[in-house]
Amino acid sequence: MAVIKAINSRASIANAINYITQKEKTEEKLISGYNCRSITALDEMKATKKAWNKTDGRQYKHFVQSFSPDENISFDETHKIAAELVESWNKFKGYEVCYATHKDKNHIHTHIIVNSVSFENGKKFCYSKKELQDFKDLSDRILLKYDKSICKKNTEITTFNISEYKTLEKALSGKYESWLLNIALAVNSAKQSAKSIDEFINLLSQKGIKTEWKDSRKYITFKDKDNNKVRDKRLTEIFKIQIGKEALINEFQSNNEQFRRQFAGANDIETEMRNRQTERVSAEIERRKSAESRKDYAGGNSEKGERGINSADRESVTGEQRIAENNIKPKRKNKSFER
Repeated sequence: MAVIKAINSRASIANAINYITQKEKTEEKLISGYNCRSITALDEMKATKKAWNKTDGRQYKHFVQSFSPDENISFDETHKIAAELVESWNKFKGYEVCYATHKDKNHIHTHIIVNSVSFENGKKFCYSKKELQDFKDLSDRILLKYDKSICKKNTEITTFNISEYKTLEKALSGKYESWLLNIALAVNSAKQSAKSIDEFINLLSQKGIKTEWKDSRKYITFKDKDNNKVRDKRLTEIFKIQIGKEALINEFQSNNEQFRRQFAGANDIETEMRNRQTERVSAEIERRKSAESRKDYAGGNSEKGERGINSADRESVTGEQRIAENNIKPKRKNKSFER
């Protein structure tokens, strides 16, 4: 199994090429050049920069193709695969490339240095994440051609300590308990939901993992209940999860923003429900008021009608009595008696 890494180096292009071609690390037959001679690669790259007046800025790009220690492969075969990889990637067309296979470690690997300026048109060498993935996929296709193993997607392990590598392989397959894998899984889970450093630390604490996050220190250290410790940098290298300080803070900000959007949406729904309930209650109150008003109106007319009739009757009776009284004539005096 081989993995491709893009290396960010601040060394000069001279130091980079001198490093990958050291006799202590390789030998002449394992050093080659593409679009240049290996022995004059540095001079040719410098000449290209001067020709296009681009001697400042980034000087080169550095890649490494590394094989697992238990891969059955020779130095010559490794170099042959690297040569095919370099000559097949279209991003290297028009650029000088120097590459060397090292045999000083327990894992065989090949360093690849590409000039930052094209000798054809003077354009600077650059690539996207997708193009880098294309480079890795190209490496896998070449490995299969040579009957070599490749990394399984989403389970890539890049550590090349032989005992650690086999342990992690067993852990991923569920055949072995690995404290390193357990910490990585816990950290990855916590970073996906935490909205602050304190919350991140608290979530890991609940899983028995102590987090040492100090402004005075560059790296974060994670320690489980058995005092097994690992830094964030090592977890990133092995499991390909971005858990450095800057990456985690960006993740927390993203989680917090997402939470606020969800909370705002929930508040909007709750407010709408309250408004609708208020409208329903108000409508019911108005309906009841209207009903009471109609009832009162109907009852008031009935009583008034009764009072009106009785009063008219009384007035009519009184009037008749007055008329009757007015019609009564007084008795005339008996004149004879008066006499």
